[in-house]
Amino acid sequence: MWTLICPVSAVRIDRNVVRLNGFITTLCLAGYVYTRSPWIIVPVGLDYALRASSRAPTSPMTRFAQAVASMVGLPYRAMDQAPKVFASRIGVCFALGGALAHFVAPTVAPWLAGTLAVFTTLESVFDLCVGCVVYTYVTLPLLGARASAEAAVAEALKQRGPNRDTI
Repeated sequence: MWTLICPVSAVRIDRNVVRLNGFITTLCLAGYVYTRSPWIIVPVGLDYALRASSRAPTSPMTRFAQAVASMVGLPYRAMDQAPKVFASRIGVCFALGGALAHFVAPTVAPWLAGTLAVFTTLESVFDLCVGCVVYTYVTLPLLGARASAEAAVAEALKQRGPNRDTI
């Protein structure tokens, strides 16, 4: 069995909302691949940009997923926010790359959107985070465990605030 190593943080988010968000994103991306409308891919890219910033307010798609989860009555399933922020940073490259390619290289844009749709489908249906796969098999081997540990300590120090003495 595979063992995936994901970034860690003290901030917790709802796994069910993440999976719903992935499903909503998949539908939007499939809509873009079908219609090639910039009115779909550009907002998806901007939404990913909000998600990729761990300090940004919640994205519109996340708010919608939270509302749907609440309406349906899905239970809260806590998970670390860091893996999703890392995955969103990968997603923003694909989404904004697709939005840019829509205007510069229109034949490339549906491929970028389609690839991201596969990633979001894996997240929403199988709870498989491609960001964690990339982190485990690409980021850690390239940067090494030491760089990863230093980044984790720096993030923990940043999150603790100015008046706390411990991590």
